Amino acid sequence: MNAIQNRPRTRVVSFILEAAKLVGIAIACLLVVAVVVIFSAKTGRKVPERWIGLTFWTCFLLWFVFQQHKRDVRHFRFWLALAGFLTVHVTVFAVVLRAYAAWRTIWYMFVIVIEGPLVLLVFQNVVHPRRNRKHV
Repeated sequence: MNAIQNRPRTRVVSFILEAAKLVGIAIACLLVVAVVVIFSAKTGRKVPERWIGLTFWTCFLLWFVFQQHKRDVRHFRFWLALAGFLTVHVTVFAVVLRAYAAWRTIWYMFVIVIEGPLVLLVFQNVVHPRRNRKHV
């Protein structure tokens, strides 16, 4: 009977934690906007939208990965895969964005549709590698 009484409590706690995570993401987005505005006001330089888009879409992709791998955050392999992914992701985009100044922010959405499932597949294989089993 005690387990039945705890079920509503765990739902409330889960809801509160999810709400806190979403509020945290919103605050982080506002902080990025504030930093960009302050930087632009102080230096007189405009930060290109493509770089701001990279920041927001990378955060979205990170949120997506964390949603799918909630239980894996305790594994070293998860953090190793995340570090590798972020290194490749940011490096490739930095090269592309510097070479192609006409990059549109909406194009990130199309890249994420392709990149998201690939990242999840790689994470699944890195964090939970299959054992080679020989059938006799």
